[in-house]
Amino acid sequence: MIFRKKKYHFNPVSLVFEEIKINRKRRIRDFLIYTIVIMTITIVSGYVLNNYFGSQEARLLENQATDLNHEMQDLFNKGRQLSSSLRNNLFQKDNHYRTILQIDTISYSYRLAGSGGSAAADGLSMNNDITYQLDNLIYKLNQQLQIQSGSFKTIYEKALEYSLQQTHLPAIQPVSQNDLIMISSHFGVRSDPFLFLEQIHCGLDFVTPLGKSVYATGDGIVTFVQDSRTGYGNEIVIDHKFGFGSRYAHLDQIKVKEGEVVKRGQVIGTVGQTGRATGPHLHYEVLYEHNPVDPSFYFDTNLSQEEYAQIINKANSDIN
Repeated sequence: MIFRKKKYHFNPVSLVFEEIKINRKRRIRDFLIYTIVIMTITIVSGYVLNNYFGSQEARLLENQATDLNHEMQDLFNKGRQLSSSLRNNLFQKDNHYRTILQIDTISYSYRLAGSGGSAAADGLSMNNDITYQLDNLIYKLNQQLQIQSGSFKTIYEKALEYSLQQTHLPAIQPVSQNDLIMISSHFGVRSDPFLFLEQIHCGLDFVTPLGKSVYATGDGIVTFVQDSRTGYGNEIVIDHKFGFGSRYAHLDQIKVKEGEVVKRGQVIGTVGQTGRATGPHLHYEVLYEHNPVDPSFYFDTNLSQEEYAQIINKANSDIN
């Protein structure tokens, strides 16, 4: 049996020590107050220790989380700079190249690869959630770069085709300006020197001394080499692809054979007066879709004699 320690107080009236009587309700009240105070102190102490005196592991994780957040913010800022560069620089240049190469341009809205999202995602965006914003930016940049990559592929293929077409186009004179005396007949209606009738002259007549070099005016394949029965004498025809062809007539010598691949500036023969000719000259024609067109439309008038000589030297050094 446990004996509770008794407490007394001195009564000044009776001059005796009397026992202090504590009722049950007061004892329960005091116990509850004591319990509440202890619990409050415990909770407050735990909060203070957790937030201001946390463990080393907790502080390390918190620091790592802060660093990661800063890194994501840096990535987000760099991504926005890349997106701005795409919009303000690359997209404009891409459409400029497409215009030059005669390809349809891509609309600005399509290039941005816009996309919708859920209400929850929009909420994250509005709350400046860096994880969501970075993920959304990376997704859009990936879509935009895929579109740009496809566009560059189209431009590259078209540029190769354009470059190939330019080398095949009959774009230089078939004789050197240094050898040229005059152009005696132009494209169009003229009086035939043998029949004295008005007829269509389908090319240009370049008058030079006998035996001067004749050059292919564009890359192509020789499709005809022989003495023509139509009055052209020794004749060469070259297929330049892309619908273009060229004819070289009244030649003295022929230096290529049928089926041979020739380069622009390559010597293919020499000036003569075979066939119906009143003197040494080269009759030169340009054909488009098998119909004669004015060769002067295709001459590069800005080509200097030095540049012309470079074309000739390069073509003939490549075949030697």
